[in-house]
Amino acid sequence: MRFALSVLSLALFGTLSPAHASGYHFGSQSAASQGTANANGAEAVDASALFYNPAASSRLQGTQASGVLNIVVPSGSYQDQGSTTQFGLPTNGGNGGKFVATTAVPHAYLTHQLNDALSLGFGVFVPFGSKSDYSPDWAGRYNTIGTEVKTIALNPSIAFKLNERLSLGAGVTAQYMEGKLSKGADFGSGAMALIVQQQVAANAVAGVPTSVIQAAVLNKLSGLIQAVSGNPSYSGRVDVDGTGWGYGFNLGLLYNYDDNTRFGLAYRSNISHTLKGQANWQVQTPAANLAAVLNGALPGAGTLVQQRLLAAYTNSDASLNVDTPESVSLSFFKQQDKLAVMGDLTITSHSRFNELRVDFSNNLPDSVTPERWKNTIRASFGANYQWSDQLKLRGGLAFDQSPVTLATRTPSIPDADRVWVSAGMNWKFDSKRSVDLALSYISVAASQINNYDNGGQVNASGSAVCNPTANTSSCATVRGRYSVSSALLGVQYNHQF
Repeated sequence: MRFALSVLSLALFGTLSPAHASGYHFGSQSAASQGTANANGAEAVDASALFYNPAASSRLQGTQASGVLNIVVPSGSYQDQGSTTQFGLPTNGGNGGKFVATTAVPHAYLTHQLNDALSLGFGVFVPFGSKSDYSPDWAGRYNTIGTEVKTIALNPSIAFKLNERLSLGAGVTAQYMEGKLSKGADFGSGAMALIVQQQVAANAVAGVPTSVIQAAVLNKLSGLIQAVSGNPSYSGRVDVDGTGWGYGFNLGLLYNYDDNTRFGLAYRSNISHTLKGQANWQVQTPAANLAAVLNGALPGAGTLVQQRLLAAYTNSDASLNVDTPESVSLSFFKQQDKLAVMGDLTITSHSRFNELRVDFSNNLPDSVTPERWKNTIRASFGANYQWSDQLKLRGGLAFDQSPVTLATRTPSIPDADRVWVSAGMNWKFDSKRSVDLALSYISVAASQINNYDNGGQVNASGSAVCNPTANTSSCATVRGRYSVSSALLGVQYNHQF
């Protein structure tokens, strides 16, 4: 049968809300950088610069530490535009309620200068995350009800100053990922699809097209199909969790063209995870309800369906391979008296994300989610103004391209292109202590969704089909329109020991 969790493959990513960074990146790891819309990768004035370039510690004197707190305040709405079950009947239900929530995310960094040429760094930060929580009865419940992902990365690094112009840096990353998801299971539609298939085979007549027989069977069973397809009384649910570690590296260089101008180049590798956990099904009650209604109309059929459901949808181990993407960034910084201008161009290899496959340890088929994401570009430009010896003002704009299109958008990551508008400040208490504050508004382009959850299965002519023997999925379609935006607050304390 069907109704499993192809959504798991996508749900174990994403942003802490779908509003602040494209794909499944968390949008900021530094309040100082956030104030310039993440344009200051080559500025390197505090320990938080380690995230953007491991060579940054070569510019920092003594021992320095930065602690960061980001608070994401998202706003999102969904308007359903005809979501359907696999029989093309309305799923009904609402628009999902408030499916994003305010979230606080911390990061921390430490650098230490061993000598004039060699420096060490260590970062603990959140590179990826996802949290969405729809109402259990919303129209897209068979595609997803809720997802939550937490990641934390540990990133020690070393920087070497070759000369007064060029510094090189390198680091290794250990990244932990934890994911949870929930999803509705349309047992009613799946049961009726099986019954239709059986009756078509039983009524086959030589010389009569199968399509004609199928139309007759569907007409005969139409009342029963309408009664159970997408009906919450005959629907179950699956809850999945999984965890895993992955490992990667990052490289960087800083080149000082002169005392006031420098360029940065940084690379962060992909990281491969195997998330392992449990899949737990709610099947007993809906299977019993379905058996009762089917036995009343088709004696014996309900009992057979109940037995199949209970045998197939057993709690089991589940695993999923996840590759987070690599990225390369080119940045510049130019100081001119009190004004500094800066920019960053980052290319992310999201095209690695072609499909994800969930493997169940019971007899359910794998659940495959086609992704076909594209590589993306993020371009940002920012400026600092030294208002006084104590106060530095920051500002920035950024365009962040989305890796998804209408064909690949899902309700777990209703992603679209976005524009950042950021402002910030640095207040220096004394020569060793300062604080950064930042505020960003992220506007996400309104987007349509038309997501058919069939695992990418097609027939011989290339048309999309629901094939329960090859893929575990609901075969429901969610159609609607998203409107999403976010405010991102950042606060950072910097200390030189």
